Amino acid sequence: MKLFCCGKCNQIFNLSFTYRECEGQHGGGQYIDRLNAKVWGDPTQIFVLGFANTSFVNALRDQLHSGDRPADFYYAGRMTPKGREFTAFVIPEAADSVIRVLDRFDPVEPAILSETKFSECP
Repeated sequence: MKLFCCGKCNQIFNLSFTYRECEGQHGGGQYIDRLNAKVWGDPTQIFVLGFANTSFVNALRDQLHSGDRPADFYYAGRMTPKGREFTAFVIPEAADSVIRVLDRFDPVEPAILSETKFSECP
């Protein structure tokens, strides 16, 4: 999973096959196939975040099967349950899975071989 992050208007949203821009129109992007995305904008303001998919799915499964953890995390002045952790990261500019351009581009028709719904994931 890839997320679009605009550091200028502090907006984060998931990239999808549908082209989308941040509210301030500082950048935008979309998936161009099932793995790769294309984004535009100032690379000092526009970032792409990634989730390690297996780690994310395992955290969701653990939450669904085991429920909330005991309150063992101090947050906002009180003890609260800590959420399930998973691996997330800033995708580097050198990554092959993200095409980065400076200028706005016209939405592209993604090359989709087949669609897998989240509910179909093991």
